[in-house]
Amino acid sequence: MTAGHLRRVGAIGAIVALGATGLASTGAQADESRAAKTTTISMELDGRNTFFKGPNSVKAGDELEIVNNTSPKAIGPHTFSLIDKDKYPELSKKGFKECFKTGVCASIFKAHEVNEKKETVGKFVVRSGKDGWDDGFGKRGDSWFTFAEDETFSQEVTAKKGDKLFYFCSIHPEMQGKIKVK
Repeated sequence: MTAGHLRRVGAIGAIVALGATGLASTGAQADESRAAKTTTISMELDGRNTFFKGPNSVKAGDELEIVNNTSPKAIGPHTFSLIDKDKYPELSKKGFKECFKTGVCASIFKAHEVNEKKETVGKFVVRSGKDGWDDGFGKRGDSWFTFAEDETFSQEVTAKKGDKLFYFCSIHPEMQGKIKVK
């Protein structure tokens, strides 16, 4: 499935978003018995440029909330996917094509059970390793798929202090970032 194809599914995105919103709101919730701070990373659009906006660090045990501030009708869906640093696709047409064909983008789509023919997503949340944000994709990892503007997903950072979490959007591979766990 190509990024261009997914950008064209805005119409079904609105329908699927209803289910995704319900799933995200019933997904990992903050443990109310401990006072965790919430750190937010948002998905943004400025003109034609998509990017993540967020801090450089997060404390282990805090909640990491991801917010989609973009309209799927304008830009299509997104993923927030942790990946191994060496799995970032090359920022070129060739690199993006390889990512979708055999690279980490293909692995993420497979894990989310994206069905190109039906234009559906079977799993909006993919977890690997411990519960929470901790494991980057090689073949498996932690990822969230979003179709809806203002949709959020939050879960605890379970990576160890000193780890760096590398992330990107598998639909817009130029959207990349990293956050250090303190």
